Amino acid sequence: MIGDSWFVFYGQDTSPDGSTRFSVHQGADREIISIDFTKLNPAVSKIVFVLTIHEALEKHLNFSMLKDAYIRIMDETTGGELVSFLMTDYYSSVTSMMIGELYKYNGIWKFNAIGNGVARDLAGLCELYGVQTV
Repeated sequence: MIGDSWFVFYGQDTSPDGSTRFSVHQGADREIISIDFTKLNPAVSKIVFVLTIHEALEKHLNFSMLKDAYIRIMDETTGGELVSFLMTDYYSSVTSMMIGELYKYNGIWKFNAIGNGVARDLAGLCELYGVQTV
């Protein structure tokens, strides 16, 4: 993590360099993260996409109550789908999920589907990445 201010989510919808934006939409893609790689700070070599259930621990919610969660990477120029990952396993012990990551390898951005869940809330998940939430 470059710093806590680089954590982009519904409570902080834009990265400090303006390259990464979180927005909510209607339709199939309800939450969208847009990344302008021409503006992205060169110190960034990995972007992790996580799913959390808001107030999951307080409301006793978990991923077994979800269906059809997915991530897909779109080409904004053509509108075409470059890669996607549909989750197929939903566990009652999971409240936060690292669903995928973009990472830079030999100067080229690549995607890795993860699908690794933990029994932590958003703040707990952030701790795994060294991010402090207040």
